[in-house]
Amino acid sequence: MFLRVFIFLCFFTNISLQAQNILLDEEPQIKAMMSKFTTEGQMEDQIRGWRIQIMTTDDRRKMEASRVKFGRVYPDMNVTWEHVRPYYKVKVGAWEEKRSLQAFLLELKRDFPSAIPVMDDVKKTELVN
Repeated sequence: MFLRVFIFLCFFTNISLQAQNILLDEEPQIKAMMSKFTTEGQMEDQIRGWRIQIMTTDDRRKMEASRVKFGRVYPDMNVTWEHVRPYYKVKVGAWEEKRSLQAFLLELKRDFPSAIPVMDDVKKTELVN
């Protein structure tokens, strides 16, 4: 008996909620915070994303050679490098999700066997589609 009443109430409540417009009464501080959060999110030009690191070396000449080699094969893809003593790191591409770079990583490993995915700060304009 209890189960039938419960099911009836759930069904009736569902129908009555669908027929009504639900009005939310937000606190002004909450509304202001959400507006600020949205605005800042739209203004943010960088996200935490992924790149493929094709080389790590302590030899600047090797780093330059790998940059040039990559640029010849993939002229439309961005290449960045950084020097974190004592190593030079060459990174390519920019992806929002790691799974998006997997196919390209497999292709790259033919010419750059030590290529690995790494997290990095990525400008939204750099993202590979």
